[in-house]
Amino acid sequence: MAWDSYSGSVLAIDGESIVRLIPPAEGGLDAECAWTARGGEEAASTAAAAPAAAAPAAVGEADVTTVQMEGWGAASTILGVAHLPPGNAWGPEECLTFHTRTAVYRLPLSATASGGGATPQLLAGQESERGAARVDGSGADARFHHLSSAGLQVNADGRLLLLDLDSTADVTRLRLVAPGGTVSTVTGVELAGRWVDLVILPNGYLAAREIAQVQSDGDLDEDEMAEPYWESKRVAVIATSFTPLALVATAAAAGPPPRSLPADLGALVEDAQQPGGGGAVADLVIRVGERRFHCHRAILSARCDYFKHRLAGDAFEDARAAELELPDADPDTFALLLRWLYTGGADILPKQARGVAELADRLLLPELCARALDVLFASVDAGSIVDSLLWAAGCCEAHGGGGAFDQLLLRLKRWYVERAAEVRAAARDSLRALMTQQPDLMLELMEASEQRAVKRARTK
Repeated sequence: MAWDSYSGSVLAIDGESIVRLIPPAEGGLDAECAWTARGGEEAASTAAAAPAAAAPAAVGEADVTTVQMEGWGAASTILGVAHLPPGNAWGPEECLTFHTRTAVYRLPLSATASGGGATPQLLAGQESERGAARVDGSGADARFHHLSSAGLQVNADGRLLLLDLDSTADVTRLRLVAPGGTVSTVTGVELAGRWVDLVILPNGYLAAREIAQVQSDGDLDEDEMAEPYWESKRVAVIATSFTPLALVATAAAAGPPPRSLPADLGALVEDAQQPGGGGAVADLVIRVGERRFHCHRAILSARCDYFKHRLAGDAFEDARAAELELPDADPDTFALLLRWLYTGGADILPKQARGVAELADRLLLPELCARALDVLFASVDAGSIVDSLLWAAGCCEAHGGGGAFDQLLLRLKRWYVERAAEVRAAARDSLRALMTQQPDLMLELMEASEQRAVKRARTK
């Protein structure tokens, strides 16, 4: 399903069609009025019934209409749909985007609003190329292997997010379709198994649900075969930095956001870096390399144990100093860390993750360190996994084992073992470095990969 905030209706999939559920004229989607669908069994089944114990005072019926699509083949099952309001990144007019197993389309709604039908426009992929190898590219040159059900989301910048199952490798990958139709594969986002129901969470992370086909164990006659069914296995949350389009639309409709403590403190630290150091409010300078950061003692002491101890009145001479030096640190990394101290949040790019994790660990900020390590892990691919293993192993040795770096190393080992053949093909030079610098780790990975191969052979 998809929510059309422009008209206040719900869009649902009915096989090869898209239907629109229009709420009753009276009450609409008021909190005190529920509504159900009318327009046939198939359409009615798309509306969720409220529990009897929580039944509202009034229940209305929604009108159900089928979105008219000229020239749409009945054999093309629609698996996901999203609504784009007027003035979106794909054009000035209101439209729908939807996808089948192997293709993504755009449907302008100007004609359908007047009772006519519009022709779906192919954005990417090919309808006849089911099971094709994954290919990044533009428009019809791109290929999807098997797009998942309910796997379409729209980022605030207009990019479409889709889950694409590679049934040969049994891996689901995240694909992006940019305005204009260019398709790319997100590096480092690979989920073993079949995943559906992609969602962009309000904090920018992604969530998805894994399903698996299960054979019934019920008692059957010899001539009967149990019908297999799909069962949910688990839910994954992936550390990314997307922004749901619906969140942006809601914020725009609501006007300027209310003031918040993180926003005000973020403005405070930004103002402190302007010429003059934020006036008399900033009372401390942290010198990192050639850069000087104007800060506030009270905030640094309250938010960071490292500075709390260093600025303690009886502990160090630093407590009375107007300027402190932070040696062996990168200024850009410290700037990001400083924003985290003031606001509790920061956008960490994959290329920044190692430096942020190391500095956060040094300054006794375990939450920021863990966030940076999550970003690093999410960005891993076959070409970078070995270098990440070497770095994580070195950090573990420096810390004597345990902690967040040890947990990261364990996750990286599992990632490597699941894709050993792919890594050997993509990172032979890095593997040679691993053999030289971490021979015990290399031996452990080889043994684990062999054991996994034996187990998989037994199950076939």
